[in-house]
Amino acid sequence: MRAPGSTMACVTVDMEQDCPPYLKTWRGVTEGTPVLLDLLAEEQVPATFFVTGELARRFPDTVYRILDAGHEVGAHGDTHANFGRLSRGDARFEIDRMTSTLGGMCRVTSFRAPYLTFPEAFVPLLDEYGYLVDSSAARYKFPGARVSRVGRVVRVPASVTSSTLRWPAWPRDWLLSHLSEPAVIFVHPWEFVDLTQARLRYDCRFKTGEPARRCLQESIRVLRRRGARFIRLAALSNTSQDRAQ
Repeated sequence: MRAPGSTMACVTVDMEQDCPPYLKTWRGVTEGTPVLLDLLAEEQVPATFFVTGELARRFPDTVYRILDAGHEVGAHGDTHANFGRLSRGDARFEIDRMTSTLGGMCRVTSFRAPYLTFPEAFVPLLDEYGYLVDSSAARYKFPGARVSRVGRVVRVPASVTSSTLRWPAWPRDWLLSHLSEPAVIFVHPWEFVDLTQARLRYDCRFKTGEPARRCLQESIRVLRRRGARFIRLAALSNTSQDRAQ
């Protein structure tokens, strides 16, 4: 991470049903989102919430609450389908419907694909629909992923997977202190609901609920102590060159 005062960091949130494809509930929206919004307000951190079209249609009041709190709303597909398994026609349908839904609520220029899987061949579709930032790549999956531009779309990879923030403090804090700029972390609202007894993979359920809230707060403070300036992802839309180091 760069010297204090020069680091950009983004807190991002993937809004969807609870831990897909394992659960079909929406407790993260109804129970976890208020906890997350209160924490972000306490820490005075602006965030980018990637919302599926389905969620926006089911819970429009939640989307407006996010906007009223000063956060950015981005798009997260329409049905949380895996774009890596879609034809170009089906991908266009997903993008068209999510854009129609979210665009009726606010201006949306940032996108993240479900499962952080989005073929580069589909990026021109985002450009066509007016998106300026795509955060669908992941450095923890592909260490070579860097900030880049495809047409008008700036591709900004996520730095670490969400369960990383729930690791024990010493390896988590070491990793956070060594992230390349911009540091892009993400969480899901369902992580702030106690799912420790649910039938889920261990990485999905461990330290969920109140421990996850504390871990995110500690992570934000670690980044801030190292000079992080928290921004919404849309602020990176003017990035013209690779910032990774």
